[in-house]
Amino acid sequence: METTMSSEVALESAGPWAEEFRAALDDGVSDFEFRILADGDVTAAELEAAHDRVGRCLADSGLRIDYDPDGGFGLESLDGRYPDDFFERSDPILRKCEETADEYVTQLFEETRRNPQRLDDAKITVPCLRDSGLVGKDYTERQWRKDYDADTFPFDETSDAAIQCRVDPLGLWRQ
Repeated sequence: METTMSSEVALESAGPWAEEFRAALDDGVSDFEFRILADGDVTAAELEAAHDRVGRCLADSGLRIDYDPDGGFGLESLDGRYPDDFFERSDPILRKCEETADEYVTQLFEETRRNPQRLDDAKITVPCLRDSGLVGKDYTERQWRKDYDADTFPFDETSDAAIQCRVDPLGLWRQ
């Protein structure tokens, strides 16, 4: 059963993310996900519960998901076989399982943890890149936006410092 009663939900604790929480609730999420999102905050325990529910659903179809603490995930076959159509077979199953628990939980957890005040990405990322030595003091927010849009940065995006600036530019949670 889907719930779409967000107009009745107070989202004050969501602060600058209130509209995103409201949009998620208005999208008709599952009752499980509605209960997580309705207070405008996603806790680590709620994220874990959503991931656990998705994992159990996938296991019923012979799949396993491994969530990366920095974001993203890997999907595996429990039997170790990966036919040519693995993605075509597994993606609809993953989407169906996410509908039960995690259409928005992970996204809102990560975004609100990464940038709780919802500051401009360039304004929080460029100082991190400068401080880490990945770019010089002359590297601007405008240049970052251009590089971001073109997906071509003047530094190794896979370096620890670059990952730090991408996932936790304010240094709030990741060490």
